[in-house]
Amino acid sequence: MTIPGRFMTNDKGTFGEYTASSRWPIIIQNAIDDLTEQQESEKNNDNKFKQGEVIKNELKQFRQEVINRVPLRPFTEEEIEVANVPLSFNEYLKEHPEVNWGAVEWLFSEVYLYRRMNVLFQRQSEWAKFDIFNKLKQSTFESSFHGVVELALRYENLLPQLKEMEQYSGSDGEDILRILFKEFIEISLWGNATDLSLLTNATLEEIKSIQGAKARAASESKIVVNDTEKAWEVLTKAKAEANSTNIRVDFVLDNSGFELYADLMLAAFLLQSGLATKCIFHAKDIPYMVSDVMLKDFDLLIKDLRDREFFPSGEASTKESKALDLFANELDKFVSSGKIEFREDSFWTTELDYWNLDAKEVKYHGSTLHEDLQASNLVIFKGDLNYRKLTGDRKWPRTTKWETAIGPLSTNGITSLSLRTCKADVQVGLPEGLDAELSQEWEKENPGRGSWWCCSGKWAVICFSSGTPSKK
Repeated sequence: MTIPGRFMTNDKGTFGEYTASSRWPIIIQNAIDDLTEQQESEKNNDNKFKQGEVIKNELKQFRQEVINRVPLRPFTEEEIEVANVPLSFNEYLKEHPEVNWGAVEWLFSEVYLYRRMNVLFQRQSEWAKFDIFNKLKQSTFESSFHGVVELALRYENLLPQLKEMEQYSGSDGEDILRILFKEFIEISLWGNATDLSLLTNATLEEIKSIQGAKARAASESKIVVNDTEKAWEVLTKAKAEANSTNIRVDFVLDNSGFELYADLMLAAFLLQSGLATKCIFHAKDIPYMVSDVMLKDFDLLIKDLRDREFFPSGEASTKESKALDLFANELDKFVSSGKIEFREDSFWTTELDYWNLDAKEVKYHGSTLHEDLQASNLVIFKGDLNYRKLTGDRKWPRTTKWETAIGPLSTNGITSLSLRTCKADVQVGLPEGLDAELSQEWEKENPGRGSWWCCSGKWAVICFSSGTPSKK
């Protein structure tokens, strides 16, 4: 098998080229602006204000590096020590000494960019624990108020529904649970984009009805690869077996705010329904990709759910507040009982794709992630960047089989499910002709960019791998 090269920042007409030339300078400028605003509240702390000035000037210089497409430099020994920079970055640059911002692998350079930004903060003691993206994370979550409330009400409605399901026998009860499983998987997949109004007050009979089936079919029409059923089979099999008291589901997280909230909603459903007994969430160890989840973002989310200034309840204050408090309390109980656990690992913020998440691969030194994830019944990889890392961000033909594109992860013992709204050039697993059809559809409103349908966030994929070699 010939393994294709990765997407580059100079691949003409790609979303990667657009990101490198247009989006990155904006991201750095936004960081400069937010740091400037933060400094206004730090004027009484002379040392912190001065250190902020140093960071701000360095960010301006860094932004100019990106714009001028200068060569990417290795991290210095001091930077590696102060900011705990994994050695794999310099190993890559030693192997690719000729790369510059305008001609380099997109995946490497994007991750490298956030590492470089983090180093600037880590070198200044007063700012070492500051999340430059926190303001944007918080404002985005705050703007999701209506979706947050609707999901909280949905969860409040779920608890008596699960109790009611005990009266259903055999296949009837299983059918309803399957529908609910698909519903919560889609909530986690789409996050803020799903039509929650269809779900909030639905009874079990309405969920089973023809109208309910039509609503589900409409939402599923934009999921161009859908392996939800395979994940359902894994978890229901585990539940039926003798080890049903030890069913573990892992989440390799993507965005904080509403997406994390939706992921926690899926985890709560799995725990309440008995499809899981423990859920482990894997967060990032540095401010990363603007909105990615760090450990502190979970505590902030719980605090926000209880804060009536952050989430004002409006006319239906008592009902909404009760639902928000209920879910916050439920999360606290899950954490205190050990049913939900949060972890971080620097592997998730290296440039290494997930082909390196393998016992036979020694490039990432000292990691025990592979062995640990093998113990999970299902590992859910959330979002677009995780999809890019699963597939190596390579220029696969879009009809390439998922098992081929994820390489060793298809056979190395990790049972996985990728939930991804499509926001990058890489795309695999499509049936013949579908890419051309969707490209033609997108081209009508976006002339010259038909292939960007898979960068638009309008479509999604749910891709499963058993992690075991196929039997021939």
